[in-house]
Amino acid sequence: MLSVGCACGAIAGALVYIESGTVLGTLSTTMKGTVVAALPLGALFGCAVTPGVNEPFGRRFALAVCDVGFIISAILMASATAVQQVVVGRFLAGLAVGIATSMCTMYISEMAPAKTRGKHSGLAPLSVTIGLLCSFVLSLVAVNVPDGWRWMFAIAAAPALTQLGIILGTDALPESPRWLAENCRVGEAKAVFNRLGQPEVDVHIIALNATSNTSNKIMSLLKDAKTRHALGVASLMNFFQQACGINVVIYYAPKILSDLGFDRSHAIALTACVSVIQIFAGTWLSRSVDAVGRRPMALGGTATMCFALALLTLSVTPSVYSHFMSAAAAPWLAVGAILLFRIAFSVSLGPLPYIVTSEVFPQKVRNVGVSVATSVQWIMNALVTFSFLRIRELWNAQGVWMLYFAVSVLSLAVVHKVLPETTGASLDG
Repeated sequence: MLSVGCACGAIAGALVYIESGTVLGTLSTTMKGTVVAALPLGALFGCAVTPGVNEPFGRRFALAVCDVGFIISAILMASATAVQQVVVGRFLAGLAVGIATSMCTMYISEMAPAKTRGKHSGLAPLSVTIGLLCSFVLSLVAVNVPDGWRWMFAIAAAPALTQLGIILGTDALPESPRWLAENCRVGEAKAVFNRLGQPEVDVHIIALNATSNTSNKIMSLLKDAKTRHALGVASLMNFFQQACGINVVIYYAPKILSDLGFDRSHAIALTACVSVIQIFAGTWLSRSVDAVGRRPMALGGTATMCFALALLTLSVTPSVYSHFMSAAAAPWLAVGAILLFRIAFSVSLGPLPYIVTSEVFPQKVRNVGVSVATSVQWIMNALVTFSFLRIRELWNAQGVWMLYFAVSVLSLAVVHKVLPETTGASLDG
């Protein structure tokens, strides 16, 4: 998931850089939106193919496929001589991102004990944040380097190369014991559970459930009320994760701050600082989510996101803020609002959709259920990131942030209504 953050975050610094003129030429608003949206579109297809990679060949194989995708895409983008090559590279990176986000949290949840599953699963989205920080720091270093945008795109290859070497050369990342049991490799599954300190898990029950019930067909999600409800909950969580505008704040943060008056290097530096603080928030989430519970985290964080978006709207509304602060202070209010928004997101709609999605489905449909629900996330990601610049041209910044504020208020109501408490729930149902 470190590569996911690097791949997603690279465009934030690179977009500011290539806008000022590169070998790629001058980009129109539509082309900039296409470059940004190519990754989530690729991720949508990645989610669709995940069951076909994940289930027959195992989680380790799927991880290796992701790594190869990140490496090839980084090479394509870093060596680009035309913007179309960047779009292709971003789409290929998206394929890897889609597979990774569909299966990494599931892979972790299948190995972690129930009482600490949230803690361990929370490390996956935390790794994304660390990857984002790495991309922002490299962007800051490379911002004044000739063709520095190439280095910004190349960074995603580093963690992918490292992980691929670990998979091919060591057994530090074991195969999921539940996948092994489902494929009648009971002895290997038992050995992995013993290695993980869970000798009490009955692999024979997992194998029995799998051989009689497991399905990778989408229609299997609609057969009974339990799986339909699980699909609804997981899909709504993934929908609102993106509909609140988080990836606009991530992908376009340096541009947003540049438009508010910060120079290019300061805009990227402030974005990196926000990511540093978000890492601490994500670390707190992973340590606390099993004790506090999924619902309280989701409700408290989403309510804070609403407040932060209200502040961000205020920071771009001179007719209101001029009554109590100067125009020079407004950009700093925006920085504070972005910081608060990302902290709140990192303890609620950031990690919890991944965690809940990996927990809420019965074992027999978990693989296909996670893939379908995660697809919703990437559909919304593509729509939101592609439309942002065009909507801002039509409505201005104030209208955009008011829209995301309204969506976040709606998400708070929906989370309160539908989100179950999955802390400590068994995965073997």
